[in-house]
Amino acid sequence: MKRLIAVALVGATFLSACGSSDASPGVNKKYASFCAMAKDLETASSGPHGEDPAAITDPKVMKEVWAKVTKLSQKMADNAPSEVKTDVQKMISGIIEMNKIFSKNGYDLTGMATDVIVREALAKISSDADIIAASQRFQKFMTKNCGINAN
Repeated sequence: MKRLIAVALVGATFLSACGSSDASPGVNKKYASFCAMAKDLETASSGPHGEDPAAITDPKVMKEVWAKVTKLSQKMADNAPSEVKTDVQKMISGIIEMNKIFSKNGYDLTGMATDVIVREALAKISSDADIIAASQRFQKFMTKNCGINAN
């Protein structure tokens, strides 16, 4: 169960893995709008998880969070600067695939934890080398252009 929750959190943070920041010094004005979108996604993906880790086991909360995360992720992909557009789209593909699995299983992490096939499918997404590489490039871009320190 802990591994499945970790996979869910990894998915939620593919795009927000760059840490906290406001539009602060160090934000390249050319990318200010995109940086704000990243901040919105970070806020959405950390919402109930940061306040109540047990909330992730509530299918209703999971569905709401993943709907919002998926929508904001797609908005970021649609508006990503050309320098990182391919990377953002690759990362989004992982989030969308995870959300499909969650949806198919009613966002019930407790139930999914008992299904080896589901666990393996989620682990495959979260450990995809192309997604990890895209995330690393994205984090460098965010550090350089949005004044956000990558984790």
